[in-house]
Parts: sequence; structure tokens; C-alpha cells
Amino acid sequence: MSNVQYAVCHFQRGSGNDSGMSCHIERKTADGKVYIPDNADKTRTLLNRELIQFPDGVRNRTEAVQYRIDNAGLHRKVGKNQTKAIRIILTGSHEQMMKIEQSGKLDKWIDSNLKWLRDIFGEDNVVSCVLHMDEKTPHLHATVVPIVTGERKRKSREGEKKYRTQAGPRLSADDVMGRARLSIYQNTYAEAMQEFGLQRGVVGSTAKHHSNGEYYRQQMLQYENDIARLNAEVEKANEGRSAILSLFGKGDLAKAKKNLTAKDEQIAKLKEQIKQLQAERAAIVQQHKQELAKLKNGYQAEIDKAIKQIESLYKTLKSKDTQIADQSQRIAELDRKANPQRYQLSSGAELEHFNIPNLGASMPSIHIWTDVQGEKYDAREYIDTINPVWQNYLKGEATVYELINDEFDPQEQVNPAQADLLGAAFILTTGGPAQTRAGTGAGGSHSDLPWVGKKNIRRK
Repeated sequence: MSNVQYAVCHFQRGSGNDSGMSCHIERKTADGKVYIPDNADKTRTLLNRELIQFPDGVRNRTEAVQYRIDNAGLHRKVGKNQTKAIRIILTGSHEQMMKIEQSGKLDKWIDSNLKWLRDIFGEDNVVSCVLHMDEKTPHLHATVVPIVTGERKRKSREGEKKYRTQAGPRLSADDVMGRARLSIYQNTYAEAMQEFGLQRGVVGSTAKHHSNGEYYRQQMLQYENDIARLNAEVEKANEGRSAILSLFGKGDLAKAKKNLTAKDEQIAKLKEQIKQLQAERAAIVQQHKQELAKLKNGYQAEIDKAIKQIESLYKTLKSKDTQIADQSQRIAELDRKANPQRYQLSSGAELEHFNIPNLGASMPSIHIWTDVQGEKYDAREYIDTINPVWQNYLKGEATVYELINDEFDPQEQVNPAQADLLGAAFILTTGGPAQTRAGTGAGGSHSDLPWVGKKNIRRK
């Protein structure tokens, strides 16, 4: 099993303003009552945090979404079926997230997530971000309002009038959730998470966060309302029964008995209805617990399966990369033995280092550092981009030595004193006499040796 730890960035459209999901995220109902899901540890709920301050007068996540829409300067009316909020779950592999928390880096991880959200979607569009610490793995629930400013795109149809666009901000989840953009989000998020030991998450994962809690909450509220209504009717019936009992003192016994029997039957019927509703509610609660457990287990199983698949692919690719690297190294070694001149400077100096700082520029330059018997020297030249040697170098078909030898004459690769020394050595090795040089030794002198003078003008 690989020890690779993954960054997780999951996107999902909200329904309308996504008020239903606010219950789960904020751990409270719309009327402010505490709501703790079964998969949460209520002793740790107090560690949860809302990380973004709401504007004045805004009380919760749902209102924050609407506030952003109301103050975005939109020119078009927002449709009832438009997505007003996109929720994003940000986390990582459980093991690494626990290490981040235990090492005291959780706040730094949070800050990096907030910066990424604001850089990608705009600070005003990130209206909420909640840290959950009461579930298995620390994670963030971010809420983004999909306000964009780019031109609206529409496919043209034959015979249709030209579609007129209007400049300014608009609400468009389709633009924010495009396939290409989702890929960019995953890549940039992985880059932001590298310092925390997290890599690119599972590509194409269909794992979903628990989002059906709101459905069951609505059912529970309906049962509570129905039971409360029936209890009120029972109370009213009891009040009527008390009024009937008062008739006993007035001598109308027959009428009182008849009405009392009717009220007792009504009360009994109402209590039976309440009992039935309470049983149905209990059954729904049990079903909810079972489905949550099933969903939780399925979610984790899906994640584990996806991670295993990625790990297997990673191992395969790593093995292939190793084979390619080994083969490339072998080819390079053979080439160095067969063509030693491709790996030597024409001056005979040793190349210590080189740098091409502006590789993609229209006029790149190359900077070299050489050594001759402890004497250091550096020089710089501009590269002719149409030069075939340069083109071959970019394609990996020419060595850096061949590039340097093409751009620098031998005497340009070393200082004047080194040029004298190497020039003399060159003549001796070729059988020619060494020429004695008389000069001041100043840096502006030049060599008269035979191998000097390939270029008359130095390029800078």
C-alpha cells in the first residue's frame, strides 16, 4: 500500500439557495434549534467554526447567499430554478489530516484553503466556510455564489436573431461548474495543498457527502407539527368535556351523558392518531439511522476503492517512469562514450554550471561558469533562436556543450590568462610550437594564439 496522501476537493450544486444543506453545515435548524447528525460526535461540535464573517444583519449561511445575490449588481432577474450556491467540500486523506491537526498546522491549512477559494472564485463570492471537527476527518464546507463577469455563451440556431449580451455580473453555475474549469480547480487545489503533504485527489470520484439529512428533518418537523396539532385538539376536547360535566349540576343528566360519551370517543380517537404518528416517527428515525450508516459505509468504501485504484495506477506509472529513466541514462552513457566531443568544451575548460534564465523569451540568454586549474570565469551570450543547434538543444538532440561551443568561441569560454594557457597547451598537443605572449596581463588584453579569433565581434 502506497503512503501517498490525497487532497480532496468535491463540488456540488445546491438546490436554489441551498437552505436545506445549511441545517447540516451549521448544526442547527432554520428556527435556531441545535441539530447534531448521527455521524457526528456531539462532544466535539463546539470545535466547529464559521471562518467567514457575515455582513451586518446577516445571521446565517442561507441569508449570506441571498445577500451576495442582492448586492452583486445583477442586470437579469434570477430564475426560480437557478443554482444560487455551490457547495465545496475541502479535506484530505484521513491519516494526513490527523497529522496536520496533531502537528498544529490546521490553522495554516485553513488559511491556505481560504486563500485558494478567494483567488479562484473571488472574495465576495465566497460567502461561507465552516470547519467541521466533529466528524471522522476534519474538513471544510465552503459556499460559493456563482457570480461571473464573462460574456454569456449560447449556441446559435438557424433563423434565430442574434443573441444580445449585456455587460456586467451575472449568476451562472454552468460557467463555474464547466468540465474544463473543474479540472483546473482540482489541479490548482492540489498545488496549494502540496506543502501539507497532499497530492491531487481522486479524478472523477462520484463520492458524495451526506446530504439527505434535510429530507428526514423535514419529515420529523411534519410529524412534530401533526402531533402538536392533535394534542391541541385533545386539549380542546378536554375543555369541552369539562363543560359537559358542569351540566350534571343543572339536572340535564341524559343530555350530559350523551355528550360526554361523544367527547370521550373523540379524545380516544385523537390519542390513537397521536400514538400512530409517534410510531411512524420512530420508524422514520430508525430508517434514517440505518440509511446514514449505509451511506457512510458506502461513501468510505467508494473513497477507499478509488484511492486503491489511484495507488495501483501510480505504482504502474512509477515503474514505467523508472524504466524510461534507466533507459535514457543508458543511452546517455553510451552516447558519451561514443561521442566524447559532444560533452566537452572546445576551450578545454571544465564547465561548472550554466543557466538559461529566460528560456521562453524571444531573445534568451545563456550564462556559463567555467574553471581552468582553479581559475574561475563566467560569461554570458544571447542565443540566436533560429540557430539549428539551439533548436536541436530544445528537442534534446544536442548537448549543452554543443550549444555552448556554438555560441562561445574557445577564448570566450575563459579569461585572457586562461586563454593563453589553454592555447599553449593546444599547440603543444598538436605538435606546434608554443608562442610566447608578451602583455600586461590586464583584463582587456587579447590572445594571439592560433585558436583565437573565430569571431571578430563579441555578442552581448
